[in-house]
Amino acid sequence: MQKQLNRLIWRRHRRIFGIVGGLSLLIALANNVIVLHGLGNSSNAHELVGSNINKWQTYSQSDFSAYPFWLSLAFWMLGILLMNIDLKDNFNQFLFSSGFSRRRVYWSKLGMGLAAAIIIVVLTIIVQYGIFWISLPANIGFHLAWPGLITSWVCGLANSIGVFALCWFAALIIGQTGSLVVTLVGFTLSLTGVASIGESLITMSGWKLTGGQVTWLASGVWLLLACILFVWGAYLYRRLSLEHNGEYLLFPGLKVPVYIVFVVYVTTLNAWNASDGTSAVVAFIASVGFGYFWLWRPSIMEKWHQRRSRS
Repeated sequence: MQKQLNRLIWRRHRRIFGIVGGLSLLIALANNVIVLHGLGNSSNAHELVGSNINKWQTYSQSDFSAYPFWLSLAFWMLGILLMNIDLKDNFNQFLFSSGFSRRRVYWSKLGMGLAAAIIIVVLTIIVQYGIFWISLPANIGFHLAWPGLITSWVCGLANSIGVFALCWFAALIIGQTGSLVVTLVGFTLSLTGVASIGESLITMSGWKLTGGQVTWLASGVWLLLACILFVWGAYLYRRLSLEHNGEYLLFPGLKVPVYIVFVVYVTTLNAWNASDGTSAVVAFIASVGFGYFWLWRPSIMEKWHQRRSRS
């Protein structure tokens, strides 16, 4: 029964895996071509990879990154697509009606999605490193070291799994594709502010951590967040209903918690580095109004149309 389920999920999503994997390889190829073109104009002998690759910290420079950023983008896309598409065209209902339990469908789909994403990472890294190894000019060295590679791979993969979990969970609870993408894009862009707050809290706490230690700590936080979201998602998936299909939140019981988190999150981000309390007040008022309208706008608009029809 498990093999049959895996076969159905694979047939369903293999095109998505191929598209995301092909896009990742294409970006890697384009990046390598750009870097090699720039290096071809240099006659000085030097190393493509700096000495920091020998340290236990992530290595990322303009010419070479041990774990390129677009690999996290691949996880980001897969997290959205694997859950959102199946909710939209009733593939989940087909699996449920075929006798597969929701728990088995959820974890099978999640396992296959993560496995496909990791395979994409491995293939992309092999292609990226291999092209540099074969095509670099003779005057440019390409020497790697395990400390920087292991740190970059482990931390990069941990962060990517966290991003996947975030998108996976958001796609499970948000029923409108456009709103889902807007929400995740906005939240993803705001993560730089969250990172700044985290670094400030570490400094204020008195912890004397190196850059590498902060990176490992952040990766651990991402993995912990991923575990929480995966387990919470499994709980909600078993209670998924078509009754609220097409609404912003597929689980009406989450409206108030989401509203509170949104208001606190936006207010904190805007107030943290503000020089006075005005920014915090403005952010609080704006988030309260916008969040309320965004989450409860169907009922608001319905009442507005009813009043217009009566008048």
